[in-house]
Amino acid sequence: MSAVLGMRVVEGGRGRAPAFLPADLRADPSSGLYQGLYKRLRSFILDGVWPPGTRLPSSRALAADLKVSRNTAILAVEQLIADGWAESRSRSGVYVSTSPAATLDEGLFHRCTAPAELPPLALQRPATDLFPAQIWKQLQTAAWAQIEPHRLLTADPAGDPALRDVIARLVCAPRGLRCHPDQIIIVSSAALAIDLIAATLIRPGDRVVVEDPCRPALRQLLRSRGARLCSLPVDGEGLDTGRLGDDAADARMACVAPFAQFPTGAPMSPPRRETLLGWADQADAWIIEDDRDSDAWVGPDEPPLPIAVQAPDRTILVGSFNRLLFPGLCVAFLVAPPEIAERLRAAHATMGARASLAAQIALHGFIAEGYLTRHLRRRRTAYAERRQLLTELVDGRVIAGNGLHLVLPVQPGTAPMLAAALAEERLGGVDLDHFSETRRSGDRLLLGLGATPDQLRACAPRLLPILANVTRESDR
Repeated sequence: MSAVLGMRVVEGGRGRAPAFLPADLRADPSSGLYQGLYKRLRSFILDGVWPPGTRLPSSRALAADLKVSRNTAILAVEQLIADGWAESRSRSGVYVSTSPAATLDEGLFHRCTAPAELPPLALQRPATDLFPAQIWKQLQTAAWAQIEPHRLLTADPAGDPALRDVIARLVCAPRGLRCHPDQIIIVSSAALAIDLIAATLIRPGDRVVVEDPCRPALRQLLRSRGARLCSLPVDGEGLDTGRLGDDAADARMACVAPFAQFPTGAPMSPPRRETLLGWADQADAWIIEDDRDSDAWVGPDEPPLPIAVQAPDRTILVGSFNRLLFPGLCVAFLVAPPEIAERLRAAHATMGARASLAAQIALHGFIAEGYLTRHLRRRRTAYAERRQLLTELVDGRVIAGNGLHLVLPVQPGTAPMLAAALAEERLGGVDLDHFSETRRSGDRLLLGLGATPDQLRACAPRLLPILANVTRESDR
């Protein structure tokens, strides 16, 4: 809408929103002067530029900005009031009317529709009901209160020093990873962290090992940096490292998720970890360790240590708070070996992709004051309960694994049909082969766990018949 572009703030208001004068606010020359101004003002109300409850510019501001007499501006505003488009409030000003006369005719308004809620079983649906929003709101407000203007210009491109320090002490150290804050670089997402690493450490034509299946965006990102991908299969023990020597002897890098491989949820077994490390030493290659879902361990034993603990000079660990807290946070980090930390810092300062300073300061408080630890404890318990609930709803037919979704084995050839039927019912769920280039992942369906227990129970009457009906159809 052209009227929205180039708005000029003319005065503050005590109403729902400040008053704006759109840059193309001009009287209609085909009408009388005040009638032309009236029509233009009314059009901004009809178009939603000034939504109900917005304080209008004063007649004095209108007259000065449009180079008309104040009487002309007063007549135009009074006409708006007389026709029910605006209302005068004593000692406050004139506001866009909230009465039915101005708002009932929906056809006159170009309303923005909020995006529909993600389906209950969607993989990308976060468990937002678990996030302590009120605490975060207070921390965010406090963060902006302490930011002096000069900090916006002098902020360290590698990230707020206090946040990097608290990540080193309270996020990495408890998991066995000892690192200096200078080894940590703050970025806005895990994908951008991997992009930074690829841009710095590989050259066009270099081979990079990836898991199959994996996120399509990861393959696209690495190819955009000129990498030639070597896709190795994943099974119940994680990446098939036995094929590294034959298929990837000359690779310069491997991108793995050893804690909870996405999307299978399989953890990499200790023998395969050792094989991966041996290959990296022999090939003089880097390991990018995607630490996603490291808090969602569901095995009977203690969770394994990060590979970066075993090989700190060979591994770059990538973590993200966006999946832990909420996607719009846009704060992630990488922990680089000291040997390449400065190279990555310099590249990051050039490439950008920096996280919001206010978000970093608020996150520092969230971690330092113990809120993150409490949130992760609550989150781990809640996801375990939801995993158990959904497992029971599908009669226990679940492959054991980690992560924030279930992996459900289905009859051969039915996974695509099931995913399509679930999509039609707005339930969510994805065929595992959606993430595989070779389509050799097997017949498995992925069901997200981000919905509340009540929402999961509510979708059961639609989910279970789909699972049963598709299975029966495949048997015929």
